[in-house]
Amino acid sequence: MATMQRTMSQVMDREEGDGMEEGENCPMPTQDITLNLKNRAKAITSAAYGPENPKLPNEAFWRKKADQWDVSMDDAKQSLCGNCAAFNVSDNMKQCIAQGIGMEADPWGTIKLADLGYCEIFDFKCAASRTCDAWVVGGPNTGEQEGEDMEEGEDYEEGEEK
Repeated sequence: MATMQRTMSQVMDREEGDGMEEGENCPMPTQDITLNLKNRAKAITSAAYGPENPKLPNEAFWRKKADQWDVSMDDAKQSLCGNCAAFNVSDNMKQCIAQGIGMEADPWGTIKLADLGYCEIFDFKCAASRTCDAWVVGGPNTGEQEGEDMEEGEDYEEGEEK
């Protein structure tokens, strides 16, 4: 939960125009594979991140998700990292991921093949075809919303103090 609160604070504290220039402000897990693996392991153990190989049927995995969310297995299979609000696939984030992969491999080919993005809840590079218990409707985060201004007071209920 602390990771989620920290991440949400970082997102809320960003000033308009703030962004990640090449290599600047990249999340450490995009640059440090050991940290990325540690954070992914935490997502596996604390939020049932998976399935391990999304190309397999994984019936037990999806049945458990469906039971937990009180939906059909078909509906559970629609709630993926790729359409989670915490799944960041902005151009800046993909640049960070590519930089972290480095030129020893084909970074852009890897990103495309694995459909990689960045999980802002658990702080790790994430595959779009997986899911976890922390899935949030409304994604992915493409970075396009960042420039939109909210009307003053839009996030407050009428009569609520700011």
